Amino acid sequence: MKNRNRIIFSSVAILLFVAAFLSGWSIEGWMSGIVSAFAGIVGIPLSDTPTTHAVESETERINIEDISKDVTNMLPSRTPLDTIMRNSRHKQKAASQKIGYYQASYKPICDYLDSTVSGAGNTSSAPASAYAYDSETPNELTRIFVQVKNPDIWRANDTLLMRDLTLPGSKGNAVIGGTGTHQDDVMFYVAKKDGAVLELVPIGGVKGKAGGSNPDKFVVPDFNATDGLIRMGQAKSELAISTDPFALYPTVSWQYCQNFMAQIEESTFQKITKKEVNWGFSNFEVVNILSMKMEMELSMLFGQGGEYTEGNDRTYFTRGITRDIDKVLTYGSGSSGDRTITRDQYNGWLKDVFDGNNGSTNRILFAGSGLIKSLSCVDEFQKNMGAIEKDGSLGVDVRKVQTYFGTLDIVLAPLFREAGWEDCGLILDMEHITKHEFIPMSVNELDLKKSGQKNADARVIQEVSCLSLRYPDCHAIIKPKA
Repeated sequence: MKNRNRIIFSSVAILLFVAAFLSGWSIEGWMSGIVSAFAGIVGIPLSDTPTTHAVESETERINIEDISKDVTNMLPSRTPLDTIMRNSRHKQKAASQKIGYYQASYKPICDYLDSTVSGAGNTSSAPASAYAYDSETPNELTRIFVQVKNPDIWRANDTLLMRDLTLPGSKGNAVIGGTGTHQDDVMFYVAKKDGAVLELVPIGGVKGKAGGSNPDKFVVPDFNATDGLIRMGQAKSELAISTDPFALYPTVSWQYCQNFMAQIEESTFQKITKKEVNWGFSNFEVVNILSMKMEMELSMLFGQGGEYTEGNDRTYFTRGITRDIDKVLTYGSGSSGDRTITRDQYNGWLKDVFDGNNGSTNRILFAGSGLIKSLSCVDEFQKNMGAIEKDGSLGVDVRKVQTYFGTLDIVLAPLFREAGWEDCGLILDMEHITKHEFIPMSVNELDLKKSGQKNADARVIQEVSCLSLRYPDCHAIIKPKA
């Protein structure tokens, strides 16, 4: 095959040489003719090693890459949330720009008394939110009616606990009128339920006053409206064969995939103009993608979800995930400029973040530079913090902080400073965040020349996507105390 190609090349070269001689061509013209003759066969010649940049500068569509993966590698630490979500396995193909997603949690354990009522608690029509024994006119109650804030979680025959109540007498000998006081947990039995009103019977705790109306019987102890009710197991009688059913339906939340775009153009004259530096269309493309990444990150963090219709054209706006998070952790004293994080505040954050929810044991803290500075002054934080490492699954540099509650990955979020969040942080459980892509990141060529619009090359970069955040209690926002 090689010999055959040599023969063909030589034959064509000889014919061109004869034609050049008869036509009076110069040697340069003869060489140019050879190149032109083979240009359609062998492609565009390069004077140097055919690197990726060199090839794409001449034939930009030869190297077809996974655009999203390529974008991930562009300054990954500048937009850490975008980078992590492009590496995440929690991705879904969206069927439309408007997405409905369902979430359901477990049946809550804790409830509180409704402080808006102020009855004596001796009847269901006069429920109490607090109770105090009157020693002057003994009003010992063996049962009390209370109104709760979340009645749907309660059933008749439930048991509940009120913690750390102040009881008269000594532990094991708690009697109304006894000498001294002590603290103990008291269990109650839900004898009946009527709407939001529970009829509670004390099981243990304090007994009635000797010589009173209820001696040697457990009576209702003092409690405050702020005392929580901890729901425990049901207690059914010997003959019971069934109980009240309970069902928890998931609630629907709506999110919108925003149509993010960036367009790159370069006029034909600009493209062919001699330049002092090698700067052209590919460079414009990189700059636009980086700018688009930063804009997308800010929208996915702080955007206001919604839709706008003009005529038959509709525009969707994605809702930033910070708008779905109610848990806010604070630091500092609240005085102007105080950004001191105490040890108690730091450990309180860890407890609030990892404890009491269905989240994973690994969370990510996206921190502004001011928050990083304040955290660096906490000795316990410094002791538990590991070295900077490139996390392959996340695609960004992290510092891992190992605690008794779980592992916290610290990621610097540079855009927080520009967004006014320099002293703030965002703790996310990435197991409960999903990226929805209606149109994955793609590149489309625009033929402005053929359409008669302008003498320029043009390309549009587009992604239609959004994030959905589930189980808000697994996430938290950190802010200085106001």
